[in-house]
Amino acid sequence: MRWSAATECLVPLQVDGAGQALYCVHAIGGTVGFFAPVARRLAGIRDVYGLQCHGISPGHEPDRTIEAMAARYVEAIITAQPAGPYEVLGYSMGGLVAFEIARQLSARGRPVGLTGILDTAPAGVPVPEVSTEQALGLISRAIGFHPPYQGDPGRPDDEQVAAFLAEAVRRGILPAAFTAADLRPMIDVYAVNGRAGSRYRPAAPYRGQLHCLFTVGSGLLSYVDEWRRCALGGVTVDVLDADHFALMHEQHAAEVVETLRGWL
Repeated sequence: MRWSAATECLVPLQVDGAGQALYCVHAIGGTVGFFAPVARRLAGIRDVYGLQCHGISPGHEPDRTIEAMAARYVEAIITAQPAGPYEVLGYSMGGLVAFEIARQLSARGRPVGLTGILDTAPAGVPVPEVSTEQALGLISRAIGFHPPYQGDPGRPDDEQVAAFLAEAVRRGILPAAFTAADLRPMIDVYAVNGRAGSRYRPAAPYRGQLHCLFTVGSGLLSYVDEWRRCALGGVTVDVLDADHFALMHEQHAAEVVETLRGWL
């Protein structure tokens, strides 16, 4: 099946009328397709929606701060679900956005039932810069390349983009009409989101509880005390023996869902 970019930030991932929704926030790349293995396993337990970056489609200007992203997603959530409690989950940099969403909802007097982060560093930890070559590799994972695309770091950016598009069309993942102009926002959003994540400092602590899942190899367990200072309602910590980039893949989805079911 060919992949295509959504134009709205709220994306249904698994909706079967479970009666309660879980809102999952994009990572640095802005897309939400990587949540699909987890979303499938929550069938009958939660309706699952992705919160996708506004700036990954041509003509949509990306939000430049975590606060602005969260404010946009809060409005989308409230429109879809006028009354709480609300459940939000973020992976990697998306954990910062999920945290800020919960903080803004709580500040508006709206009940938050779950604030969960998956392998996220706290505010104040710089988000590493992502090159065009790295961005294309990550995009390839998001849109279904198996194995992921590997570019040549020595090639100019425009040549790398052209080579990626040719390979995506050859594999039947992107349509032949998909152009470099369509792809460029998906690459550029890595830099925009990375800067937003690096600059984020919460205006005030979150008074609710925070649930954290960390991978063994990420080194993020060392930041638990920083998260405790941000979440006055307490922090729970679960640990999974997985690679950060493989956490949301099919191989670990059942383990992630097992943890989520303990949180829900």
